[in-house]
Amino acid sequence: MAMKRAFYLLAALLCGTLGAAAQSSIVARMTNIRNDKGVCRVCVFDKAEAFKGESGSPVQCQQVAVQGGTAEATFSGLPAGNYAVFVFHDANNNNKMDKNFLGIPKEGYGASRNNLPFAAAPSFDGNRITIADKTTTTVRIRLRNL
Repeated sequence: MAMKRAFYLLAALLCGTLGAAAQSSIVARMTNIRNDKGVCRVCVFDKAEAFKGESGSPVQCQQVAVQGGTAEATFSGLPAGNYAVFVFHDANNNNKMDKNFLGIPKEGYGASRNNLPFAAAPSFDGNRITIADKTTTTVRIRLRNL
């Protein structure tokens, strides 16, 4: 009976270990930040609908300090797959991206592949990055200030 219990315990442990997804990381390095006021709000998305703000939510978000016009955020524990990163410089620290009366951002913003159409919002597909198992992927994001 003890042998049978030991066998089931070993099988359960192996299944748990083998079934665990390998975890990866994304490091987002932001530059061209207008000033050191406020924070950068950085989010990682795994779905286009969430990236567009239509439905769903980001996988992870962080707020990071700005120093010398740069900032860095590290997102860990991500399974391999497709992601897009979006960041904005919340200079007045009001938890939202300020826009003018035409809807044009008043605060700097950027995305993982720096694919920022001039007259449209950035897209998930245009900024998609693919991360592999057990890797750290670094993206360099240059904020656009209008």
